[in-house]
Amino acid sequence: MSVSPVMESSKQSGRRLWRPVLAATLLVIVALVALWAVQTARAARSALVELQGLQAVDLVSLTSLDPADLADMQGRFARLEADLTTIETQAGPLLPLTRSLGWLPRFGAEAQAAPELLQLARGVATAGRASMDGAYVVAHALKGQPADGSALARLVSALEQSQPSWQEAETALARVADARSQLDLDQLDPRIAGQLERLDSYLPLLQTGSALARLAPALLGAGGAKTYLLLAQNSDELRPTGGFISGVGLLPIDRGQLGEIDFKDSYSVYNPNVDHPLAPPDLEQTMGAQMLLFRDANWSADFRTSARVAQSLYQLDTGAPSDGVIAFDLEATRRLVAALQPLTLPGYQQPLTGDNVLVAMREVWAEPLTTENTVREAGGTDWWLHRKDFMGDLAAAARSRLETGQVDFGKLAQAIYSSLQEKHVLVMVNDPATAALLAEAGWSGVVDPGASDFLLVIDSNVGWNKVNSVVQRTTNYTVTPRPDGSARVDLELVYRHQGEATGEPCVHEARYGDTYEDMARRCYFNYVRVLAPAGAHLSSAEGFEPADVATRPGERGATQFAGSLVLPPGNTARVHLTYDLPAGLIDDDTYNLRVQKQPGIPAWPVRVLLVDPDGVWQPVAPGGRRTDEGVQVTFDLSSDVDVIMARRQ
Repeated sequence: MSVSPVMESSKQSGRRLWRPVLAATLLVIVALVALWAVQTARAARSALVELQGLQAVDLVSLTSLDPADLADMQGRFARLEADLTTIETQAGPLLPLTRSLGWLPRFGAEAQAAPELLQLARGVATAGRASMDGAYVVAHALKGQPADGSALARLVSALEQSQPSWQEAETALARVADARSQLDLDQLDPRIAGQLERLDSYLPLLQTGSALARLAPALLGAGGAKTYLLLAQNSDELRPTGGFISGVGLLPIDRGQLGEIDFKDSYSVYNPNVDHPLAPPDLEQTMGAQMLLFRDANWSADFRTSARVAQSLYQLDTGAPSDGVIAFDLEATRRLVAALQPLTLPGYQQPLTGDNVLVAMREVWAEPLTTENTVREAGGTDWWLHRKDFMGDLAAAARSRLETGQVDFGKLAQAIYSSLQEKHVLVMVNDPATAALLAEAGWSGVVDPGASDFLLVIDSNVGWNKVNSVVQRTTNYTVTPRPDGSARVDLELVYRHQGEATGEPCVHEARYGDTYEDMARRCYFNYVRVLAPAGAHLSSAEGFEPADVATRPGERGATQFAGSLVLPPGNTARVHLTYDLPAGLIDDDTYNLRVQKQPGIPAWPVRVLLVDPDGVWQPVAPGGRRTDEGVQVTFDLSSDVDVIMARRQ
């Protein structure tokens, strides 16, 4: 079939027409891509500058809560957020395509994870900006003058005002957590994985901080007055939740206004005209207690349980209810005084600081100063009833400092946070929502065995003395896995009494000495409880006196092994327990051991050894090394730790 010249001419004319149109279209596409690339590149360069600026910020300087520093951080996060939003908007249409780029050499895993990485980065930027928004409002309020009300009252008002910021931060952090859960660190570049591991350590804190900022007004009495029961626990005389309950007070607070703190000796909390519950069997066995009195309310290792017992007994004896319980030990006292220093107390010659407060407490315990709270009777000072007036005077001085606002709130926040993290302060509140949040943060002292391997060693000084100030301890935990997911555990507990050997016999009796130091030089009578996973079966035990070991259900479904030891000054005692863990506790790929810290104790060394002669296991967290025996992880236990090991692929 022939084509007419006219038709051929039309076709050639059409081709000539479409060529410039196609070229123009391609030029437009190239220009748009170039514009997209330029905008994206510009945003990426800007984001990098902001990231470098944020990394260079001295985070310690931010604890001063200087509004100018916080405003600078807010601006950096806001610009980073805007840059990441630009990148996300520009790259959005292409992001789904990155899922199919896993074949790329070197960067295939990062390309596939691009959507989650971008979501995570933007969420962090939003959370940072929103947190700085809220922190700026708080900092500005705290810089106010006393004429504007007490510092705590201003804090409550500022927290109420900044609620939208904290809510936005909390929502953004939830998006961050969701994105993070979809990332496999083993597949990513080590530099990116390292940054994500840092994020893993900070994310729970950030989530808890924003949530607590949102809930803090209620805790501080914004919605109605609250009254908290304060427990002063003497960690030199160790008990399950941090120390013997030496003193007790009621702390009323209403919209940040602190009421008078009624602090008293724990021995004075007793009403002989009401019936008291019987003492727990092991408390009766070790200390001869017939009924449970307030000063022994913290016999349970689970603080939530002990706190409720304390509330119940206090109300039984005094008729006073409470909305929650706050327990603190000597180290928490030292840190809080260091943050508030100097504090001037009536009758004491020198201002108190973090360096001298514990010495002062022990001196006053031995012979109380003559203050307005000290009652003198004919023949001398009523020493016993008023030996702990010091705590009331100290609380009053701290309250006065807080009300005037003459406080470095950054240092105070650090002291409170570190004390909560290391279990020198424990908090239980009656409100279920707030209680759940505190438990999630690990600040409520709840025994939490989990579903895997578990260890919590609970020491109780049952010798009526203060020797824990000179006792050191070490924990060695060896686990041998079996094919069925069960395991054999060999646990060694080492106790060293740093006091000078005297050669005197150890007599178990209730007596006090002339000085505090005298009570720290005596024998250590220790009632030891070991909490292991449910279903654990004891095979052997050595080092207890007598040799009998009691096995019974422990807190929160755990299995408890318990026994006593006596440690003279200058000596070392070793307890060895061998027990079997139930089948199925270790899965095919992962071994997880949760080691919980007993409150009230300084950090002590722990060694965990997973017997692995075939070399099939490797440490994941908190790190470790291989030995001839297997995988060994060592750390100082200052807070709860999850030891994780994975089977090699």
